Amino acid sequence: MSQNEIKNSMFVVLTYEIYEGAEILEQVENPVTLIHGQGKKLLPKIEEALLGKKSGDIVEITIKPEEGFGSYDETLIIKDDISNVPKQFRKIDEIIAFVNKDGNHYLCGKILTYKITILDVRESTEYDREQDKLSLLNS
Repeated sequence: MSQNEIKNSMFVVLTYEIYEGAEILEQVENPVTLIHGQGKKLLPKIEEALLGKKSGDIVEITIKPEEGFGSYDETLIIKDDISNVPKQFRKIDEIIAFVNKDGNHYLCGKILTYKITILDVRESTEYDREQDKLSLLNS
């Protein structure tokens, strides 16, 4: 493992967990790769917190709704009569009169704690930068 510090344009490999209080909401064990400083894969506060970190470091950072996924917006909840849903898309185990769809991101309105484990940090190559661009196009 390298002992390079994270700075802009470095290739970074990490895993992470997201908590709300003691409850784990998301756990990513398959390594995530990124070119640091592009501002496209990480929340700005997380990107800032990773600066200067090295392989093997564990970073814990708290993200408030306004720093991450925003506040919960009640206007993004759609309630409609079940008869307006095409039959092939209905799965009804009991009698349901309405269908609800929540357009909010599942992490919005929450104070989150990210626990990030840095697995590797190195200079990015041209290949890394091209792959990173492709992954952004395909996400």
